[in-house]
Amino acid sequence: MSAFQSLISLLSSAGVRRRQVLAAVALSTATLCSALGLTVLSGWLITRAWQMPPVLDLSVAITAVRALGISRGALRYVDRLYAHRIALRAESRLRCVLFDASRPGTSVSVRDADVQRMTDALVRSLVPFGTAAVMSAIAVAWAALLQPWAAIILLAAFVVRGVLAPMLAARSARAVEQVRDLNVVEEALGRLTRDRAEYTLAGRLGALEGEASQASRKAADSTQRALSLTAASRALGTLAQGLAIAGVAWVGLNTYADDPMWLGMLVLIPLASFEAHGGLDQAAVHLDEASRTAVRVSGALHEEPALGPAPRVLDVSAENLLCAYGERRWTLDAPFGSRIILRGPSGMGKSTLLRTLAGELPARDGRVRPSALARYHSEDEWVFATTIRENLLLAKPDATDAELEAVLDAVGLGLPLDLLLEDGAGSLSSGQRRRLLLARALISDAPILLLDEPTEHIAEEDARELLAMLQAPRLPGTLEDRTIIAVTHLEDSDVSRETSTSL
Repeated sequence: MSAFQSLISLLSSAGVRRRQVLAAVALSTATLCSALGLTVLSGWLITRAWQMPPVLDLSVAITAVRALGISRGALRYVDRLYAHRIALRAESRLRCVLFDASRPGTSVSVRDADVQRMTDALVRSLVPFGTAAVMSAIAVAWAALLQPWAAIILLAAFVVRGVLAPMLAARSARAVEQVRDLNVVEEALGRLTRDRAEYTLAGRLGALEGEASQASRKAADSTQRALSLTAASRALGTLAQGLAIAGVAWVGLNTYADDPMWLGMLVLIPLASFEAHGGLDQAAVHLDEASRTAVRVSGALHEEPALGPAPRVLDVSAENLLCAYGERRWTLDAPFGSRIILRGPSGMGKSTLLRTLAGELPARDGRVRPSALARYHSEDEWVFATTIRENLLLAKPDATDAELEAVLDAVGLGLPLDLLLEDGAGSLSSGQRRRLLLARALISDAPILLLDEPTEHIAEEDARELLAMLQAPRLPGTLEDRTIIAVTHLEDSDVSRETSTSL
């Protein structure tokens, strides 16, 4: 199934019917037909009045101009009202469908943004493209009645302006997004600021700054090449429109040199008909984004609901996995009891990998075997404005004070259980907050823990001790044996080589 078909399938599941889209296109077309008729008829009226005929000969045209002027505004209002009504109803239904299909822990904000992007495609992409196609056919047919060669010129211009130029615009936007997703500059600057002291002592600070500068130049060059397609798209559309008007005018001059009324009508047709193509570049960009979004979320929508308790799959694996974000592919095998530490700089997609292994994000390609028993602990997990005890009991409500104190001692957090955190995370230092979140993860009964930066903001020596604890044969907390997959920024010398992987 193509990306566009995935989008259409999701919109259909949200209650959008073909007849509704066709009705919206018809209303939009009627609006632009009023504008086209108003422009052409006004031109005919001006050229005919120049010949000073009897006023009664112009009465019908004058009344028609007034009617078209009024109908244009009225139809535009009805067009917008109807199209947005369909989109808003589809957004409400699709949001409910995706929420029901989502697994616990899925980001609601991400789902809501995806829903808005896909339903906005109705108003911002599907209706404009449909309207432009119908208006192009009407303009070509009208021009063919006056002069067949003018119709051929218009048809060629419409293909360039309505098909080729939007394709270039969508391709350019996709290329810019790919450059932004690579995070090359952010990665280089992060290494420069994080490891500046070490590189200075090694005498390699200049080389590191050169790498950052080179990464910035490469990113700028890639962005400039991508944006050149946008410039080419706009130039191509403007050139097609200008050449069409000039070509039709030249044909008209050779055909209706002695009849200024029909000459004026023929020349005004391309001037008015290109109004429908004005927003097609942005429509193509949004349609491409919405289609790719539909591919990403359609898997969650079409998952078969579980008829019973989830199977106790204790192994986690990935083969040539391409996550929802980024272009890096992952291969990982973690049978039960594994201790895996993934090390690498920011922007590599380590957190996205953990969320994919937990089943929170769908995979774009490759094979992944998530486990319903895996629990993902993010770097910015919430700390509630209550006691230390209550923050830990969230993970295991029936835990005893002895168990809670033991896990706090294991992570090196010497705070009493009754200590009230009045400001939540603001009542703790960054290192204390990380230790509390790690203790919450260890007190849980999840057999698979996916830990995002468990040693962030902790002193280097203490961080090494915590990582050694996570790689020990017997773990503190509720379960002595479980799978641990953690990501960290620590260097190779800071963790055990047997259970760590450098990225």
